[in-house]
Amino acid sequence: MAAGRVERVNGFLEAINPVSARLVAERTGYSSQLVPVTPYVAVSVVEAFHRYPDAVEAITAVMSPEEIGEAARRPGCQVNSVFLWGIANFWLLGRNVMNMVDPSLDSVDRAHTVLDFWARVSYAYRGGGYLHAAEAGNRIEVLDRPTIEALAEGARPLDNGRLELVRRFNATLINHLFLLYFDTRVGHGDTGPYRLPDGRIMLVRDYHRLGPSDFWWSGVASDMPYSGLTAALVLDPEVEVAVNDFGTAITRPEDYLEHLTGFGLFTTDSGSLVPVPDEECPALTGVARLAQRQHYRDVVAMSRDDKIACGAYVYFTFLRPFAEIAGVADTIDWTCPRDTSEDLYGLVTADADPPERNPDDVPYPLYT
Repeated sequence: MAAGRVERVNGFLEAINPVSARLVAERTGYSSQLVPVTPYVAVSVVEAFHRYPDAVEAITAVMSPEEIGEAARRPGCQVNSVFLWGIANFWLLGRNVMNMVDPSLDSVDRAHTVLDFWARVSYAYRGGGYLHAAEAGNRIEVLDRPTIEALAEGARPLDNGRLELVRRFNATLINHLFLLYFDTRVGHGDTGPYRLPDGRIMLVRDYHRLGPSDFWWSGVASDMPYSGLTAALVLDPEVEVAVNDFGTAITRPEDYLEHLTGFGLFTTDSGSLVPVPDEECPALTGVARLAQRQHYRDVVAMSRDDKIACGAYVYFTFLRPFAEIAGVADTIDWTCPRDTSEDLYGLVTADADPPERNPDDVPYPLYT
């Protein structure tokens, strides 16, 4: 049994390693002058290593991973590709850190708890036996045909004035979410590409937690009337679209909005797709701008430790949407940091460059 579990966990690691190595290598480097991103990521992964296995057990006690993955195949759900990537990789990054501190804490059984959950949700969410978007040719086609048809039907043609409105709206919401999520690009995510009957390509973009949420600083967006919005972006047939495991669309040509032929905006706050008219977009853009401006001032006024706590909470709670689907989010303690010792906290949050990795090393060593 133990040998079989080691083999199964190592199989997951062999699937994860090349995808994560490539994603990290391709990701544009970002150094924030406002937020200590690397320190808060380090704290969050240590917390994930200590606490994800118990949280996963609390979730699966009431709902199977397969049921969660199936339930996530809908617009507006944050159990998505990047959050799936996160729950596996954050635990594994925490394992890497803790193996430098106390290797005796590593356990193949706890690794199996997290990675088996990740794999089973992934298979159900993605369909077709895929653990990653990369295995499906960088495609995340999770919406059913009636949903795709409803989104496409609500995507109306654009003139120059409407195109400018869409550009401004999309850019403003992405910037608002980037800062609200403490300088990380996970507040919005794409699925697709979906080929429509007329040959055009549809990209579906979700904007998550736009207003007040479990983020205790999100009161700055209290005037935002929607928690989640979903955009249908219909593109010319010749545009090449891929969506990677971070839920990020990569297009050729790069400026895909120049080839936008249809746009529709919806909210799923009520549990179903409800159209949002163009007339609301300027007001939504204004609310997002004001919230971003105030949030920036609030972050500037924070202590370094408070910034780390906020950012670590964002990353640690990648598991929260899974718990929400299972109905147990309120029974799990999401306090972060909580289990990182004072000495280790000082070490991982030190204002210093992280140790260099050998690019030939796999991200996550196998178990022996």
